[in-house]
Amino acid sequence: MTEIYFARQPIYNRDFQVEGYELFYRQAGAESAQFLDAEIATSQVVLNTVTEVGLDRIVGPHKAFINVARDFVVGGYLEMFALPQLVFEVVGDIVVDEPLLQSLSQLRQQGYRFVLDDYRDNEAYRALLDVADYVKVDMLVTPEDEVRRMVPLLRRRGVDLIAERIETQAIQELCQTLKFDFFQGYHFSQPKVLKFRGVPANQLAILQLVSKLHEPEIDLKAIESLIRQDVSLSYKLLRYINSAYFNLSRRIDSIQRAIILLGTKNIRSWATLISLANIDHHRSDLITVALERAKMCELLAEAVGLKHKESGYTVGLLSVLDAMTQAPMELILAALPLDEDINEALLQHKGILGRILACALAYERCDWEALDKLELELEPGQINDAYMTALAEAYRASCELLKS
Repeated sequence: MTEIYFARQPIYNRDFQVEGYELFYRQAGAESAQFLDAEIATSQVVLNTVTEVGLDRIVGPHKAFINVARDFVVGGYLEMFALPQLVFEVVGDIVVDEPLLQSLSQLRQQGYRFVLDDYRDNEAYRALLDVADYVKVDMLVTPEDEVRRMVPLLRRRGVDLIAERIETQAIQELCQTLKFDFFQGYHFSQPKVLKFRGVPANQLAILQLVSKLHEPEIDLKAIESLIRQDVSLSYKLLRYINSAYFNLSRRIDSIQRAIILLGTKNIRSWATLISLANIDHHRSDLITVALERAKMCELLAEAVGLKHKESGYTVGLLSVLDAMTQAPMELILAALPLDEDINEALLQHKGILGRILACALAYERCDWEALDKLELELEPGQINDAYMTALAEAYRASCELLKS
């Protein structure tokens, strides 16, 4: 079970009935906002809202207003969240350029709705009015004469007006006089922190995905189908393939294309680490260890002439699953239809794969006596080279996996 936190603040219509709620990111136990990277905060709110808790539990039949970061729009990630209840707020300090305008325009044509937050009457904001359904005016910082000047101009653009940060009766009365459509602020209600206990969505699909990826003959169409069943998995996969780690010249927005480009080994490691273990940033040390050990075992398997060096990678990768899931390795492996030699390597360090894994573990502990007993016919320099190569690659790869 995981604990999921939101703050929500109601937005009222002219009859002072709830039109919707603005949702804010909150970390566990925090009553006020934490200033995270905007894209991280956006993804946390969107993913937790849609895939973990469910809109009906958070906002009922009302709209959910969510701040959206520029990269989230331009990167194409909103396309996986085409829900009529979602209204995305374009934040006040966003960089307005042609890629952003084009992305917003395309999304609006597909039925997405957008709010211009903290509206200011300048050239950049006026360019965004063509894609806006709502405009928010910050009543706490915008001078009254400026508000009075802007309201009729915005009315002519056909947008609904939301007065935000209403903190006094006098400001409320001014907004009513100017005939704003919606009202939000501490004068009506402060943001309320909500706590939910959630189970990561679609655990069965995740377990099936990991199982499929460890079958001797992998059916890529079945893999694609399983990933498509889970919005969170689809989102994470596309973020990973489009990350700086792969440095692709063109953005990938197809699950099928992402799977082909990643290849069997990379998609297997991604699914095992991200999906099965439901990793968060508190487990970053284990992510690095898993990738380091997987790469080292693969290099050692190649060095000893093993026909399928990928098996070495799999053994190294799976060797940390008990620590990640805090469950006995026997229980985890019982749910995964792996080859017997991989099972024996993980549970008893038997066979050539077991000795390769034992070698990696011994080298991590600097247990030279245990290394000498393994009889792998490898020179110390070969083992050291494998370790150093794995160490460098694992650090770089784990940074990108954590971002995805």
